[in-house]
Amino acid sequence: MKIVLISNPVSRRQRPDYPPPGIAYLGAVAHQKGHEVLLLDGGLLSCSQIISKTRLFSPDILGVTCWTIDRGMVWKLCEMLKQTVPNAILIMGGPHATIYPEHIFKLTHTSAVVLGEGEDTFSDIIDAISEGKDFKSIPGLALRAKDNNVFYTEIRQRIDDLDRIPLPYYAGFENFSFSHYCSHPPLPSPSAAIISSRGCVFDCSYCASVRFWGSTWRFRSPENILAETGWLVEKYGVRSLFFYDDNFPVNKNRAIAICEGIIKNKWDLKWACCSHVKMINSELLKAMKASGCIAIDFGVESGDDNILMNINKCQNHKDIERAFSLTSEAGISAQAYLMVGNPGESESSVDNTIELIKRIKPRMCGTNILWLLPGTKVYQDAVRNGFINDDYWLTNNDVPYNLQEHSMRNLVMLRQRLMMGIAKEKNGISLRVNNYLKCLYYRHPFLSRYRSLVPNIFR
Repeated sequence: MKIVLISNPVSRRQRPDYPPPGIAYLGAVAHQKGHEVLLLDGGLLSCSQIISKTRLFSPDILGVTCWTIDRGMVWKLCEMLKQTVPNAILIMGGPHATIYPEHIFKLTHTSAVVLGEGEDTFSDIIDAISEGKDFKSIPGLALRAKDNNVFYTEIRQRIDDLDRIPLPYYAGFENFSFSHYCSHPPLPSPSAAIISSRGCVFDCSYCASVRFWGSTWRFRSPENILAETGWLVEKYGVRSLFFYDDNFPVNKNRAIAICEGIIKNKWDLKWACCSHVKMINSELLKAMKASGCIAIDFGVESGDDNILMNINKCQNHKDIERAFSLTSEAGISAQAYLMVGNPGESESSVDNTIELIKRIKPRMCGTNILWLLPGTKVYQDAVRNGFINDDYWLTNNDVPYNLQEHSMRNLVMLRQRLMMGIAKEKNGISLRVNNYLKCLYYRHPFLSRYRSLVPNIFR
């Protein structure tokens, strides 16, 4: 069969920093089964380009990813696709589709929604279509019921052995090159991303990662990751890596084994990752630095301990100071990401954040106002408080900011108070993060917190 997989088209034309991993993994599954696969990156292509390429390919199956921020673009594209290739079976997946399959069925001609991670479910869908069977016996799906309700199949267990997932099928992208992407600053190009784990051991109130990936941290073996690294270096000539994980160094021994493998293979690579501040220690940082790590992204969020407790961050200002001190001493760039508008935010809490930034001296710092994203605790609280309801997402309105305690004007003033406080510092903090965080928006399927950092930064 012929299969087209499309990553979420975007309304903001900003070059992404890496190819979309979701469809690259699904494409690998389909290609491994012997099917002809075309991958289309909605971050690089316009809707008209996607339609044109799909028409020429004439697929039997269409797979589309849906994120909350650009859900309206997805609905529009799906209707255009259905008119262009009416006989193709349309399957949708991704975070927004997982949370609101009933909306997907109401607004598009989708046949099935894949709930959560999709490799095994999509594999079963392909087999069912090949054999002329229906989808009702396939775990992990939401199906359109005759009475306009949603029929959920059996719950699918998440993949424990991530090593069995094939490497991303980058060959499915036309004229593929990592040079088409902008890479994760400050990494040199060409740069590739690796997903070394799924799930998160934390459950922050603003993040939907646990809803999609689960609270169990699942990981690939060091050997498997190093095999992919060697493949990327030899086949694509990459010079740097970004680990796509929510929290790369959860298991210190695994992280160190990966570092030692990079050193042993003598790959001249620079790399970066994301980490919770409590995961950092001197032994780990020494290995990371020796293997080429040049930057770690930390979700600082706030310098006020009450705010950190309110958002269930599982860290306080002392944890943050310790991590930044150790990281800087190791010669690795420590990068901080902040939010205003969290529950309990005030001028006093913002001032505490400014004072923290003065002490930790991050190499790069970005901040913005908290969004209310479906699947997060802060969104669920807003629903209970009557501030918003799920029907909001049937519209194409922008993702709302958290206006439960402050007006938009007050939140903007709090953000500017924070930015001005940071800008007054003369310690080398880079405020040139506008394009950087916009790239993060298009890149990361797991780091929901970064989706609260994207718009209107340091304008």
